[in-house]
Amino acid sequence: MSWLQLQWQLRSDQIARAEALLNDHGAVAVVLESLADEVVLEPDPGATPMWTEVHLKAFFPLDLNVAALGIALKELDPEVHGHCEFDFVAEQDWQAAVQQHAVEQQFGGRLWLLPKAAQKNQRRDAACLFLDPGLAFGSGSHPTTRMCLSWMAGAIKRGQRVLDFGCGSGILAIAAALLGATAVGVDHDDQALLATTENAQFNGLDATQLKVLSLAAWQSHAGADSPMFDVIVANILAGPLQQLAEDFYGCLKPGGHIVLSGILPEQTNEVMAAYPLIDFVDTVIEDDWACLVGTKHK
Repeated sequence: MSWLQLQWQLRSDQIARAEALLNDHGAVAVVLESLADEVVLEPDPGATPMWTEVHLKAFFPLDLNVAALGIALKELDPEVHGHCEFDFVAEQDWQAAVQQHAVEQQFGGRLWLLPKAAQKNQRRDAACLFLDPGLAFGSGSHPTTRMCLSWMAGAIKRGQRVLDFGCGSGILAIAAALLGATAVGVDHDDQALLATTENAQFNGLDATQLKVLSLAAWQSHAGADSPMFDVIVANILAGPLQQLAEDFYGCLKPGGHIVLSGILPEQTNEVMAAYPLIDFVDTVIEDDWACLVGTKHK
């Protein structure tokens, strides 16, 4: 089967309306890419980051009403005809475009990260986490995610309680649950919450194993009477990690572990300085990114 592909260059402030418009006209998939290779990791709390200039690809069935879509596109972007083009894409080419960022890797001998298409060939020698790239952050292809997964595969124990703050696709929360922990995934972004929920369900997890909370819901439940966490993992950015230090410390058990990623090596000292009651025991560097691992004072 072939598909009709729309390629469109647009500004970040047009994204939300563009996605709604394309979905209303029957898009079966929408892929966003940076035009300038800008790096965007997990967002600050309350913020929705996006690249400045975006290359959008949308895929439609061949019976798309191109004329009607063209009129709608021009209402959104009067110069759209200079920014977009249609072409045909074969089924295998479409699948390859979506799967090009999929990851197949083992971590610590306890966890496999695999594309969803590999589920029928599931390995039995370790827990298997099935995940495909999507609009929510976190496919396992970035060093910040890999460093977290490597630590988790070697350290997470059955029965522990794990917080994944800024969960994105849910990859770290799902990994924790598959390794035997009870996980909580928190994000401010509705797309991330949906992605985490859907990915958890695909991996056979229910709400008793992985609870997904919005930032507002997590903040309303956090308090002296809330159960504390054995492990907190946060793959976001240096600024938010510093701002969240008191919140994280307040919900981490004495002797509990905290894993902070999304940090540049030159930012490690300022991030650690925000956590004076954490003993940082390990700093991992991969491809110009850093991951900090610490323990709360008992």
